[in-house]
Amino acid sequence: MFFITEQDPNFRIKGSRDPLGFQSIWQKLGRNVIKYLSTVSINIKDFQVLSYAWYFYEERDPKNFLSFFYKFEQACGFARGIYMPEEGFNGIDFVRKNLVNDQFSFSTRNQDTLLSNQKSYGIYGKYNRPFTDIRIKEQKDFRDVMENSLKEKLNFNELNQKISRLLNEDVVKMNKEDLLIFAAMINTLKANEKDFYEKSILKVDDNHVQNELYDILKNDAELVHGDFHLYGFIEALLSQKISDELKAYLIEIKNTEKVLVPYSFLFKTIQSEPIWNKKGLEEIPLFNSFPKSVSYPFQDDVTLNLSESLKNENYEITVATVNRNIAVSDKRGNSAWMKFEHNKLLVCYADGARDIQQIDEDLDNENNYFIPTYISMFKQIML
Repeated sequence: MFFITEQDPNFRIKGSRDPLGFQSIWQKLGRNVIKYLSTVSINIKDFQVLSYAWYFYEERDPKNFLSFFYKFEQACGFARGIYMPEEGFNGIDFVRKNLVNDQFSFSTRNQDTLLSNQKSYGIYGKYNRPFTDIRIKEQKDFRDVMENSLKEKLNFNELNQKISRLLNEDVVKMNKEDLLIFAAMINTLKANEKDFYEKSILKVDDNHVQNELYDILKNDAELVHGDFHLYGFIEALLSQKISDELKAYLIEIKNTEKVLVPYSFLFKTIQSEPIWNKKGLEEIPLFNSFPKSVSYPFQDDVTLNLSESLKNENYEITVATVNRNIAVSDKRGNSAWMKFEHNKLLVCYADGARDIQQIDEDLDNENNYFIPTYISMFKQIML
């Protein structure tokens, strides 16, 4: 299901995710820096597939778009699997399993879907929200850019014939040779496409600080190379000449993460044993590297309270962590992951359990605040 709310549906709680309810905290802070992208909208080829699909669909009834898009995504998926085998995407396992066939069928039938739920877990589910919020197909040069780039890459009339089949036939069968043109469609970015996605994805059309981040990375591309480390990247940005607004956001992100990580690590560690007594909880080795406080005037009341609770005794911190999970689970109408019973703490659900011995406050982080997504998109578009 998709909801039009301030919260990105790609981060809406699904099943066992986010036992301490931290997603809404880091997501809100991340939006201060990265306005539209999510943690799963990380591949420019997926943006291309959605863009081209809307270009070919034109002004038809949008209610029927998905029935066309399923087939279009399937054709692109098999083209990627055949001609770009080194690249991954959602649905690659289904594609690889069926590459032994001489022909491939594309339809809305269950037997042809790339995933158990292609709408939710495929390109539409991952990219539709940022695609819509960015208003990609509403850009005034959208159609010209899509059409001109296609005409540069391939035989436009031949592709149109194949697209016509996807638009008008319920079940479309194609072979490997038929799909070569779909690979040509998304294998590269033409100069006009790069310019288009640069201005629409990497930049935003207002005074948002994401534009400042874009300028920094464009002037110092070394910042995007190598492995991503949240604190190191933030420090690198803080060493630049940046606005007070961006500086404040980055400092708040860094301090918030230093509060959330200890509780998250503690919760995972508790999950690693089925039963705990009070003495065992008090003596968890992780507490030896717990911060005693994080000195920062947090604007979020939950983060502020969690920061203050770090000053408490070990057992009290444990109780607060368990009670937060109980409260979060109750709010969602789910069972808590653990509970106190007869002076014991019983762990009922151990998904994500890890026996973590210590925290490295200079390296350890759990959340990324959308920054790696932005860096990934920047590298694909600009480098």
